Amino acid sequence: MRIRNIVVGAAAVALLAGCDTGGGATGTPTNTTPPPSSSAGGGAPEVRNPLDLSAVEAAPCSALTPAQVESFGLPGVAGKVNTSSPGASCIWLGASTPAKVAPALTVLPGGTNLDSVYRNKDNGTYAVFEPMADVQGYPAVLTLATDERSKGNCEIVVGATADKAILFTIQAVTGSPKFADPCGAVTEFATLAVTTIKAGAK
Repeated sequence: MRIRNIVVGAAAVALLAGCDTGGGATGTPTNTTPPPSSSAGGGAPEVRNPLDLSAVEAAPCSALTPAQVESFGLPGVAGKVNTSSPGASCIWLGASTPAKVAPALTVLPGGTNLDSVYRNKDNGTYAVFEPMADVQGYPAVLTLATDERSKGNCEIVVGATADKAILFTIQAVTGSPKFADPCGAVTEFATLAVTTIKAGAK
């Protein structure tokens, strides 16, 4: 199976349009006691410590260090900027690596935040909508218009600032050790990225 790098842009465009693209069901337990909601109207949890996104917006592939990429099972894979995405975006094409996955991230444009995702939770946009445990202290949600976990696909959105969010996606090919739980894998990937972004994406 060939992994395509256009999927990140498609997912981000769909979010900007108020609807989401396919993914799976999370391998991360739901947060049963969500933090206080914001007052923006959608009911999303508040981002208490906004991330400085300047470095990753300037160089989105710097969101993971080479050591982190290797630890994820993608030795020797360099991120590729996805210029078709509406926000700063990078994808790591690793179908031929031990992990056999292609994780990606997109910093969504200002105004496309966690609250704009939550505003669509009850209008039929999502086949799966699951608030998740925080990722490194940042609220996260699984939002899937089509449940494609059986195909190795998943995506989550992590609130980064009051008006911006980061979309994380993953595609695992058949034979990948991450194929059975792509949402657990994308959460692991998001944790690595947020760790680096918090440190300044250096």
